[in-house]
Amino acid sequence: MESFSIAWDAFFGSIRRARGRFASEAGAGELTLPQYQLVTALSEMPQRPIGELAEAAGIAPPTATRMLDGLERAGIVRRTPSTEDRRVVIVQLTAKGGRLLERKRKRVEERRRALYDSLSPTERDQAERLLHTLAVLMDEL
Repeated sequence: MESFSIAWDAFFGSIRRARGRFASEAGAGELTLPQYQLVTALSEMPQRPIGELAEAAGIAPPTATRMLDGLERAGIVRRTPSTEDRRVVIVQLTAKGGRLLERKRKRVEERRRALYDSLSPTERDQAERLLHTLAVLMDEL
């Protein structure tokens, strides 16, 4: 168990460091990684209430609201009141947001491809199985 814990901490530490590097490389007018994750959740369902969007992105609704404030100011998303329930705000991705999302998606995919290419065929198979298993187990915690 101890070696698993050490490997776990090392893996998540490397993810945090990679997120930091990715954020520092993002230039003006580009999505940060957290913004990318939020906008990706929005792209999967073009019109979503904020609470539902936050849940899909795995963040708290107040965090989503703060992020959406900046995204709306930048013209990446548009928020409109629901016609069915005035307490609900619907979020939509703008055309500009779609372009930024696609650009970021390509960069993320390039990084993912580089990681994949650095693994042997056996390691690729093992990683795929293990990542799927861990995802299921994490969802059950």
